Amino acid sequence: MTLSSCILITIPVCISAILMQTYFDSRKYKRIPHLIVLLSFLFPTLSHAQYIDNENCRISFKSYENHQGKLEYNKEGIIYQFIPNSNAWKVIIKNNTDETVWLNWKQASFIVNGRASGISLYPFTTDEAPLETIKHNQEINRTITATNLITEKGISKIYHKKKFRKNGRTSVTIVFPMTVGNKPQFFHTFNFTVTKDN
Repeated sequence: MTLSSCILITIPVCISAILMQTYFDSRKYKRIPHLIVLLSFLFPTLSHAQYIDNENCRISFKSYENHQGKLEYNKEGIIYQFIPNSNAWKVIIKNNTDETVWLNWKQASFIVNGRASGISLYPFTTDEAPLETIKHNQEINRTITATNLITEKGISKIYHKKKFRKNGRTSVTIVFPMTVGNKPQFFHTFNFTVTKDN
């Protein structure tokens, strides 16, 4: 979270703490407002999913709350789990809905620092990725990277720890076009920030 987000969260909590202290006997409840202010400063850390990869880079969701050490998100019975690596990311998608889910890899995107690209599945080839079916109570497990990172010389890294300057970061966005049952296709976007773990 940015400093402005922290401030926007902290201000209402502080106002609530002051109102509570005014309303209640200040001697009896004097520790409660201090605890609320302390929790408001800890909230951005607690609400940010942080995963440390094999190169000691920290990967975090930009907008989703999560548990420490996991990059997992549940939306309407579909669980998305990400296991990042500097070369490629493993994605596990579990279908806990009563419907069949289709993932259109051809229209999926893997965006690194604003450079849009398609998704290539492992083993990495230049072939187009297929439409994939995930039935009820099943899951798929795929390793993916951006197609524009695959060259004749080999596969480039998604991010380089050595290239991170002080406070440097890489942004990664993954877009999945999904169809659930007879509903229209929707595009589910996941935004991540990659920083060097100090």
